[in-house]
Amino acid sequence: MKKKIALITDVHANVEALQAVLLDMKDKNIDTIYSLGDIIGLGYAPSETVRLAIDNNIINIQGNAEAYVTMGPDMFPYLKRNNIERYNNAIWTSEQLSAEELDYINNSPVSVELVINGKKIGLCHFPLDVRYDFIGVWKYDGKNPEEFLKRNTSDDIEKYKLELYENVKIADKNPLLFGKNIFDFDRIIYGHYHFERNHILGNVILDSLNGTGVAITDKAIYYILENGAKLIKYEVPYDYEKVFRETEEKDFPNKDTFKKVISWRKLW
Repeated sequence: MKKKIALITDVHANVEALQAVLLDMKDKNIDTIYSLGDIIGLGYAPSETVRLAIDNNIINIQGNAEAYVTMGPDMFPYLKRNNIERYNNAIWTSEQLSAEELDYINNSPVSVELVINGKKIGLCHFPLDVRYDFIGVWKYDGKNPEEFLKRNTSDDIEKYKLELYENVKIADKNPLLFGKNIFDFDRIIYGHYHFERNHILGNVILDSLNGTGVAITDKAIYYILENGAKLIKYEVPYDYEKVFRETEEKDFPNKDTFKKVISWRKLW
């Protein structure tokens, strides 16, 4: 029997988007749902979002937003230095979560390894662990894929490849992928960027997925990985205007950033 795995990523406490994709999945005979990180952070509904994830048996992988909670934002000096509102949001998010919800976040793995039809597939938030400021993060200013590509020249890409290969040497210090590096896998599927990008590095297929709650559209997005091979994207309508209104009305740290990442079409 074919195995169907659902993938979401970067919900960022957008509970309306998560509700919509879960409802859409109901009749699709999904075996397992994985969240590729940042299920919390930025948004105004962290508790409701985590509760929904727990109730639906979603296996959540830690992203940087989870790490700001599990390790505490003081472990990331760049937050205080460059983004005090994100620092405050991490503290506020922690305070919103119940003991059970915090346990769920604290016990989320940093990566998952699957073997399907003889192929090794790694699921993580980002192939290099941004939580420890690992090298190799491409230049990205958080707007859209066109901007991303414009800011990354062919020289940038070659430099990134060299840094990735260099990073292989310190893979045993990397908590991602059980101390392995991306070249031990046939495919890596991840989030973090909030938009879709597919590329090949060496013999490894790398799939960056659109954010579920922070997509560059007014739809909630998820994917189904069928039998380890075919990756199918689903775009689901949800009450996007309600989320925008709630964001405007509620008082929580870093709301302007959340407003931007849920409203690409509205603001830009």
